[in-house]
Amino acid sequence: MGLFDFFKKETKPDKQEEDTVENVPQMLYAKLLFADEIQLDKERIVAELRKEFKNFEEADNLERTLLYIFSDYVFNYQDGGVPAQGALFMAEDSTFDPQSVAVALTQSWHWPEAADVIKTCKQECLVTDFMSRGLDYEKRVEYFQKFLSALIKATKPQAVYFTQSDKLVEPFAYVFALAEEEPDVLNGLVNVRFFNVANSTEEEMFVDTLGLHSLGLPDFQIRFRDFEPNEVVGKLWSYANYIYQNGAVIEPGNTIQGLSVNDKWTCYYADAAVAPTRIVIDLETQAS
Repeated sequence: MGLFDFFKKETKPDKQEEDTVENVPQMLYAKLLFADEIQLDKERIVAELRKEFKNFEEADNLERTLLYIFSDYVFNYQDGGVPAQGALFMAEDSTFDPQSVAVALTQSWHWPEAADVIKTCKQECLVTDFMSRGLDYEKRVEYFQKFLSALIKATKPQAVYFTQSDKLVEPFAYVFALAEEEPDVLNGLVNVRFFNVANSTEEEMFVDTLGLHSLGLPDFQIRFRDFEPNEVVGKLWSYANYIYQNGAVIEPGNTIQGLSVNDKWTCYYADAAVAPTRIVIDLETQAS
C-alpha cells in the first residue's frame, strides 16, 4: 500500500474543516551569483540552449537583457496562443549583497559549504520566466529548469539562489540532479525548513516546505515535539513530491501516514505560520 493510498475523511468536532484555497502561481526567479565580473557570452548561451530545446527563438537582445522564446511551450488564450519565454537580466549595478541571502544560509542544511561560497560572490544576475503562469505547472517547470540549466552551463556561476523557495544551491549539483534518470525536479524550487519554536515550554519544533506555492500548489507545515526532526524533514519531502506528481488532491480532513504505519496525520488547509504568506496543508499529528 502506497503512502497516500489510504486517505479517508475525518470530522473533528473541535476543528472546522474549510474549503481548499488555492495559491496563485507566481513568476519564477533564480539569481546566478558570481565571484568575478559577469561575462555574458550570447553565442555560448545559444549553444547550450540548443542542447535543451528543439525549438526556440532569440529575441532582439540587448547587452544586459537576454530574452528567449520557447514555441513548444504555448498557453492558449481565447484569442490565440502565447509561447513561454525566459529572460536573463543584469542590472547596471550588478553588485551582490550577501545580506540578501542571510536567511537562506540559516536553512542550507543540504549544502554545508554554502556560507563559504557566498563570501566569494560579488555580482549577480536574475533569471525569470514570462508568459508561462497559465501553463500546466509540470510543463512550466520543465522549460524553466531546462532554461536555467543551459544558463548555468554557459555562465558557470558559483551559486544559484531561488527566491520563491529562499534556497541556495550548488550550480552543477543542481544541473546533475536534473539530469538523473529520475530527476530531482524539486531540487531548487522547493526547500524544507526547520525551526525551533520560540518561547515553547515543551521544546516544540516546526518544519515547513517553501516553494510549491509559486506553482499554485499548497505547501506543508507541521508543529511537533516528540519526533526526530530529520525524519520529519524527509517525510515532508515525500509529501511535496507527491503533491507535485499528483496535484492538490488532498482534501481537508484526509489522513496520511506519518513516521510509522501506526501514525496518521490529519490534513487541514491553513494560512502559513511562517512567512511568506501562502496557503499550506497543516498536519495535525495524533496517535492511531
